[in-house]
Amino acid sequence: MMFNSILIANRGEIACRVIKTARRLGIKTYAVYSEADRNALHIKEADVALFIGPAESKKSYLNIKKITDIAVENNIAAIHPGYGFLSENYHFAKRVEESGVKFIGPSWKAIKAMGNKNNAKKIISSVNIPLVKGFLVDKQKPVENKKKAKDIGFPVIVKAAAGGGGKGMRVVYCESELQNSIEGVIREAQSSFKDDEVIVEKYIKGGKHIEIQVARDNYGNCIHLFERDCSSQRRYQKVLEEAPSLSIPEVTKQKMYNAAIDIANKIDYQSLGTIEFIVDVQSNKSDPPFFFLEMNTRLQVEHPVTEEILDMDLVELQINIALGKNLDVESNKLMPRGHAIEARIYAEDPKNDFLPSPGDIKNLDLPTVGRLDLGVRSGDQISTFYDPMLGKLIVHGDNREKARAHLAECLKDMYVSGIKTNKDFLGYVLNGELFKKDIIQITDIDDLALQFKKLSPESIDVIGATLIILSSESQFKNKMWRLWGSGATNIFLKQSEKNYEIKIRSNDGQKFQFYIEDKIFTVDRVLLTKKTISFDVDQSLVNLEFRVNGKEISLFRQGVAFTFENLTNLYKSNEADVQESNIVAPITGSIAKIMVKNGQMVSKEEPVIFIEAMKMEYQLVALKSGKVSGVKNKKGDLIEKGEILLEIE
Repeated sequence: MMFNSILIANRGEIACRVIKTARRLGIKTYAVYSEADRNALHIKEADVALFIGPAESKKSYLNIKKITDIAVENNIAAIHPGYGFLSENYHFAKRVEESGVKFIGPSWKAIKAMGNKNNAKKIISSVNIPLVKGFLVDKQKPVENKKKAKDIGFPVIVKAAAGGGGKGMRVVYCESELQNSIEGVIREAQSSFKDDEVIVEKYIKGGKHIEIQVARDNYGNCIHLFERDCSSQRRYQKVLEEAPSLSIPEVTKQKMYNAAIDIANKIDYQSLGTIEFIVDVQSNKSDPPFFFLEMNTRLQVEHPVTEEILDMDLVELQINIALGKNLDVESNKLMPRGHAIEARIYAEDPKNDFLPSPGDIKNLDLPTVGRLDLGVRSGDQISTFYDPMLGKLIVHGDNREKARAHLAECLKDMYVSGIKTNKDFLGYVLNGELFKKDIIQITDIDDLALQFKKLSPESIDVIGATLIILSSESQFKNKMWRLWGSGATNIFLKQSEKNYEIKIRSNDGQKFQFYIEDKIFTVDRVLLTKKTISFDVDQSLVNLEFRVNGKEISLFRQGVAFTFENLTNLYKSNEADVQESNIVAPITGSIAKIMVKNGQMVSKEEPVIFIEAMKMEYQLVALKSGKVSGVKNKKGDLIEKGEILLEIE
């Protein structure tokens, strides 16, 4: 027997993903949506869409009573929680079970046992699996917390005990930073997980983040579905995941497989689950030690890479276990094929500290190869209320290098306008030596992010973008310009926050003089194909890959993408400069905490305000030393991007 209906208690990409499998299995699907998601893709994909409340998560996607009541009222057979929101909330799972609706996931007891990191560590300690040193924060005893952290030894990492998805995590390098970090994680934990318990653990710098996928049925049969390497993380949020891991010795993998199965058996787990470990690869090359991090009692965001190497549907496996079916596969009969890599595409600006980029998606052009698990389409609005992930791009190759190169090429062919995304940054990481050599560790991505932020186009990139624009005769027919004729024109481009004015002169249509920032370049022998352009600059040959979409030209040089916007008909020479005295909201959101008051003296780089947007918290610091004035907001106030929050006199 199969479920006749399923309600997906989620939104976005994961809701669309579950709907896809359910439709293939002949299951009627019910989607839920908030006020902000009235036109969302997941409600268009479902058979039935049901309204559950306002945009705020706590009043909609986190509303346990509303979701379960809807399932009962509509006589829905089962609920799939997806990931995030209520997927690891044992209160939700318990209420679903008590309502007579089947929960597609583990029992509420298993979720409760492993959903809290502190409780999980207590259970794991009895299974003889190594644990990282740590303690549960006592919010009423900050002095004692500092003492315990000092005993562990800095640096430490502060985590939301009920956290997941990279949220609610901060590394602390000295005692003076501890209390502010704890308070910040408490706020994030309460907002994202409705649970403000916080733990502090010894921070293992670097290392490999390896997770083991397990499946266990209702009859005690438990298997592993091999591992995923999730070491490519930015601020402890995974951005690139792959399977299998080629950097971990087989002897260590086998130990982790066994440990993961022991944990699942210990708690009588019944569903798909993931056991996460940190592997200290720097200490021992032949058999490095590993430590238990947490268990995710849900479907992981990165589950597609496992599906690709095993040719399995893990959502279907979840459903079958929930139906009470026996596992019909064994680990020793499975053989991973090739290599798979997943890139998470976020609406965020890598050049602006990865701040979320809400707004309307004007265009969404997708690569024609690879697997795309998306929750958005052209015309959709990216809200400030939810996680900024748009979806995932997954590729499979015969080996790791082929998969890496394929994914990098697919990212080039992906185009999103209207909002900023991290796709070019992911391409930069994929083409870097650390990823190519498979030696990337957890902290490396943050270092690469700083390098990426500093990258800027060279003159050859500006020339290339200009030549591509000039190749479209129709754009310049009113200026009497032709690429292969004599004439003169000016082109205006914008790359990131920088504007370029390019003057081009030619007497014969064969050689061109480019005037860029007081420098003169002689350009000739231009050859343009569909995706490449070559030309001589001062008698030196240049070859560049490019992609064009509308008024934007993306050029790729040594794996780095530079995107130029053609502003020739829109250029404005006078732009207001942001003054150091103003603290301006970089994104629409709400005030999480104000650290200062009018008249207070502050130092440069001192934290002054914390903003919450898209379920994450962002710190704003003083740009100079001085006296605070103009504070008008209070905690909880909604603020708009560009709004002046205070001044430093």
